[in-house]
Amino acid sequence: TANYPPGQVEAQLQVVQKLEEKERGLQSALGAVEKELALRSQALELHKRKAVEAAQLAEDLRAQGEHVQARLRELQVCAAENRAAKEKESLSLKRAQ
Repeated sequence: TANYPPGQVEAQLQVVQKLEEKERGLQSALGAVEKELALRSQALELHKRKAVEAAQLAEDLRAQGEHVQARLRELQVCAAENRAAKEKESLSLKRAQ
């Protein structure tokens, strides 16, 4: 066996112990970071789904708005035609009187 100076083996054992403690601390920190990453990934997926739902809702509302505007234009034309017909009827009655 090799001859080590007094205390060298103990000093090396202390270094090894400190390195092992440091490794355990780093492993613990890594575990915490991995958990945080998992939570953030879940939140991201949730937000993605909500964004897709919001986009679909916006598209549905846009389509409904276009339909309502088209119907409004139809009703405006109908109302104008009714006014014109009433005015014509009114003129006819006035002439008849």
